[in-house]
Amino acid sequence: MDMTVRFPMTEGDIATLPQFTADSPIRILFSACLLGSACGVDGTSYGEQPMLLRLARLPNVKPVTFCPEDVSFGTPRNIPDIHDGDGFDVIDGRARVLTDKGEDWTDGMIAAAHKMLHLAQGNCIDLAILMDMSAACGTQIISDGPRLVENRRYRKGPGVCSALLMRNGFRVIAQRDYRYLHCLMAKLDKTHVPDAAARNHDETEWYRGYFAAG
Repeated sequence: MDMTVRFPMTEGDIATLPQFTADSPIRILFSACLLGSACGVDGTSYGEQPMLLRLARLPNVKPVTFCPEDVSFGTPRNIPDIHDGDGFDVIDGRARVLTDKGEDWTDGMIAAAHKMLHLAQGNCIDLAILMDMSAACGTQIISDGPRLVENRRYRKGPGVCSALLMRNGFRVIAQRDYRYLHCLMAKLDKTHVPDAAARNHDETEWYRGYFAAG
């Protein structure tokens, strides 16, 4: 098993992807909410993602969707967050997943992560585009403890499901990594003109300001 953590993804990774066709499409695993499934904690999809919908509809893209939290906990549901670490720490037994009601959802989240990994492996996905800041699907940032507090804290690191994908060699990016998404669109659709001003989440003023202060 390839246990190399492929994070963060780079433009070089995108550039070295092969040329995909309708007969041999790129296989992308999406957090289901990003393509419109009403599986968020509040029973919504958290809003439309026009660029991702366009990407998923390209003839040389095979989208695979999955919501690990919905599988383990249903929708709507209480809000889970990681306490005392990130997704890697949860997998390794050093951190727990607790809800805003105090429920311990660690085992359920780990089970969901393994189901997501099984889906990724079974579909031979080339990369995953996941919902950032989620205790399950976060890629760059997650809440540091409970999010429903006056002074919400953040930490760098992935959620549980993203961490397991990364640990098994899968490339993972966030829906807020706009520079990468534009590069990927240009790779797959020759008519796409990338936005030169697009930035990834970790390149934003907020991210750099917040973590510089921390």
